[in-house]
Amino acid sequence: MRTEVHKTKDNSVCVSLHFDTKGLTLSQTPFGVIVKLEDLNSTGEPGTPALPRTQLRLALPEPFWPGSLKIVEEKWELVADAGTLVVPAQQYRPGGGGEFQGSRPAGDTTLHCAGDCTCRSIHRPDRSPVDEKDKLPASPFAPPIPEAYVEAAKNPPHIVQAVRIETIGANRIAVVEVTPIRYTLKGQLELCTHVQLAIDAVKTACMTDKDQNEAIAEFSKIYGKDVDKSRVIPEPERFISGAAEASRLRDMAISQVINPIVIGSIRRDWPIIELRSDYLIITDDVTWDPVAIAPGVSRPGLIKEFERLAEAKRARGISTRVVSITDIVAGRWGNFRAGSRDLQEVIRRFLKDVRTRWGVNWLLLGGDTSIVPVRRVAGALEGGIEPPLTVNPPANNKSFWTGSHLRIHAVNPGTWWGASTDNLLVRPDTGALIRYDAAGTSSSTSPGWYFTTADDYATRSATPTNFVRVEGPSSLVNAGLQFIYAWNTLPTDFYYASLTSWVVRTRPVRFGPVTFQMPYVYTPPHDWDAIGNGVYGQFRLDGSDIDGVNLQTELSVGRAPVETAAEANTFVNKTLAYERLGRLGWRAANRQWPRDLVLAAADWGSRAVFWPTGNAVPANGQYSHDATQSRSLLKRDAAPDSFAWDVIARITEDDRRVLPYKTDANPVVRGWYFATSATDSSPSRFQMNIFGTRISWPMRSPWVIIHGSLAERTPQMYEFNPRGADGSMADQEILRKQIRSELPGIDRHQRFYEDEFDLPFIDRIAAPVDFLTVSNLRSALDAAPHIVSLSGHGNSNGCCSLSVNTASNLTNGPLGFIAYADSCLTNQFDEEDSMSEALIKNPNGGAVAYIGNTRFSWIGVGDNFQRAFFHRLTATRHLGLLNDSRLATFGTSGFIAGADRWAIYTLNLLGDPELRVYRAAIPSLRLPLIKVKLREPFIRILGERKVPTGPPVFGDPSRSRGRWYMCDKGRSLSLQGLRMPMVSCSCLRGDLRRVNWRSRLRTMSMLSWLTLCKPRVDARWFEI
Repeated sequence: MRTEVHKTKDNSVCVSLHFDTKGLTLSQTPFGVIVKLEDLNSTGEPGTPALPRTQLRLALPEPFWPGSLKIVEEKWELVADAGTLVVPAQQYRPGGGGEFQGSRPAGDTTLHCAGDCTCRSIHRPDRSPVDEKDKLPASPFAPPIPEAYVEAAKNPPHIVQAVRIETIGANRIAVVEVTPIRYTLKGQLELCTHVQLAIDAVKTACMTDKDQNEAIAEFSKIYGKDVDKSRVIPEPERFISGAAEASRLRDMAISQVINPIVIGSIRRDWPIIELRSDYLIITDDVTWDPVAIAPGVSRPGLIKEFERLAEAKRARGISTRVVSITDIVAGRWGNFRAGSRDLQEVIRRFLKDVRTRWGVNWLLLGGDTSIVPVRRVAGALEGGIEPPLTVNPPANNKSFWTGSHLRIHAVNPGTWWGASTDNLLVRPDTGALIRYDAAGTSSSTSPGWYFTTADDYATRSATPTNFVRVEGPSSLVNAGLQFIYAWNTLPTDFYYASLTSWVVRTRPVRFGPVTFQMPYVYTPPHDWDAIGNGVYGQFRLDGSDIDGVNLQTELSVGRAPVETAAEANTFVNKTLAYERLGRLGWRAANRQWPRDLVLAAADWGSRAVFWPTGNAVPANGQYSHDATQSRSLLKRDAAPDSFAWDVIARITEDDRRVLPYKTDANPVVRGWYFATSATDSSPSRFQMNIFGTRISWPMRSPWVIIHGSLAERTPQMYEFNPRGADGSMADQEILRKQIRSELPGIDRHQRFYEDEFDLPFIDRIAAPVDFLTVSNLRSALDAAPHIVSLSGHGNSNGCCSLSVNTASNLTNGPLGFIAYADSCLTNQFDEEDSMSEALIKNPNGGAVAYIGNTRFSWIGVGDNFQRAFFHRLTATRHLGLLNDSRLATFGTSGFIAGADRWAIYTLNLLGDPELRVYRAAIPSLRLPLIKVKLREPFIRILGERKVPTGPPVFGDPSRSRGRWYMCDKGRSLSLQGLRMPMVSCSCLRGDLRRVNWRSRLRTMSMLSWLTLCKPRVDARWFEI
């Protein structure tokens, strides 16, 4: 996609978008055509055509608001014939765990794939190999919905649609969605090769009393009470503490929009900040019970260690303060405990207060969750129960409404589901909580739920079962519901970063063919819990907010996940080592180090293997041969979750044959197809009428029929292998090319991929690439790279052949790398030590910072966030601001935008948020050589009210205003004969080697000369 910004006579915005057919790929599969367009994601509601789309941000000049959106010009080109069936969009699946189908027969040593193979182990010496139950279940297949395809042809989406208005700094940002490929009425595909759009700029938003009254009525309906009119207002501008923060906001805005030229400097009358603290560290020497808000076990020495970091920040000119939780709770800076539910709310209220009084911009949480608690919020994905059906008793993960109560058969409604009385049951559309009924008091008028002993749902069970009975009024419980359980409860430090909590609803800004929506806000009594049910951060599957979570940050937050003074010492040492890399001494040995990048990828779509069995009906991971029918029957544990697979018969190690997909395969036609069942060998498919044609659509199933030669029917094993480059490797290659283009200073790349043989030749030769193994990756990490990117299935113990054990024993030295993982659970710092914590707390190596997910990452979503992280590095170097880039990625995943909000919560930073990331090799230091006469030398400092630069200029001191003399005791100075007050006299007392000359004179050569030669010095003075 290429963008072009046009000049306009007024303050409106006009841009052109160009899409080249060369960037379009149409891949034919048995299930339809996969459509890919460069730089765009192919998404949609499950069952609808998966077409490319993206969201773009356009800035309006300050102080204008976006008005109506107009399409000035558009050009379309036919790219596919009539009757083209695009594959349907599917549910997102988490990138955790892994996939493996079958175990080899006893005694078979052909391949290293036994049930106890290390490839199935999570690489912890204290744990057994992964159990089958711990593997992620296959996502249910969403077949094409004929009505959705017909609707897409009759009423295709507009090429550009207005989505929402955002605010970054002082600029309003118009967010638009672009869908450049559409269906025609004949079922053809068209590509928009060029579109020009214009957005009007209005001085003030068009707000009417009617609009405001309608917004008030909407809020009142949501919360069941009257809402104060004065609290419903257009979304206000954020508080900006000063020019430094304004500059950072401007840089962020420039990196996000496609027309950065309209973004100017933010000019304000900045607030007067007393006792400024740009950088704040919250820690303590004790653990805390967050519910009771009470101290626990002593952890001496943490405050002292973080004071070392604070001192280093102050030496760089950053005002820094270390605050203990004990002092916050005790009310040293105000009473934040009164009315707070838990310690998290106490800390948040404290931060909201000092943010404006102290001008805080950076926040480091100095401790693990036992010291500084984390906020846990409810995720909208997983645990869902569809609206009631008419079947009683209900099938697995379905429900039935009897007329008086709801019955739920909860077998596995979510990944790694566990039935428990600690689970929460909510209405996902409203956020209403239906509480567990432990006392047996629920009824048709008093909502509650409990377990029953059997599928008659009659007898209450005190222990968890699969049978759940829900009591309550029909208006509440006769609907789709959702369980909130361990794996969709999301730990997030974003709670301490986004300090403005309000519920947003929108009204049209102005009338026209297409209009933007004006955001109105309502501030609830409890931050992040507008519903008031004690369940924080609720949102819907489409990503819309329920509880008042504002997707912007007031503070950039990082966490030091330490519990002891020794761990805190390691964290501070690594941070200071990275910051001091540019200093003399470190510089010479490590100046090329910032160029090094390691990329690792473990396959998303794992290869599945199937071994022979003598049973007529094979078990999961097996196949059986039927000689009478000249065919073999293969059994998967579930239908495959991808459209493009190759079935390979491995006859011998050197003889591997790819079998074609053919629904008409038979004893004389080699090929394979999905069978209806173990006893019905007919092709699994369904018929549908679409685009005036009757289409037979193959249905994926766990059963596969294979025809071919005898050798192809009785191989050593069958393989189900994803066709083409695996998605994780493809994501990493896109990232590599992006970094090469946008950050040319990071140019020494090393790659480790499981699917490296599927790399195109031109990509294979672009940089060194090896097969991903534990030893290969460890050798690369021990060689001390600067940045490490990981992509693949993961868990708390690690991913991509990097485990807790390996992370704890890396020996890459004091310069830790910065790691980013597009993977599940590798940053699960709320439980036992995760891989991320092992990297951070390793005193002999590991990482200085880590960005990863505390819960699941979603395949097809997480890579968007990783690319945004590195793209932001073109505009800012601060780690916290780089991680804040995830907010700009919201909405890019299409229909299920809840996956974006999920990622915003779970992508947390372990490390110093203010740490400045190197983007290239450090320039060598060159000092000019000068000749100095040691007899009666003089130094003249040129310029008044101006800091001198370069070496001192020697000459006649007769015109100097003052005279400096060396005292007899120590290296100190006294002054005589000054004709004006000396504003920096105090800095010249004491040992000259301790003077902060960088902020005073910035002349290293003068300091060295004074210290070594002790001459009499004459100088012209200046004010600083």
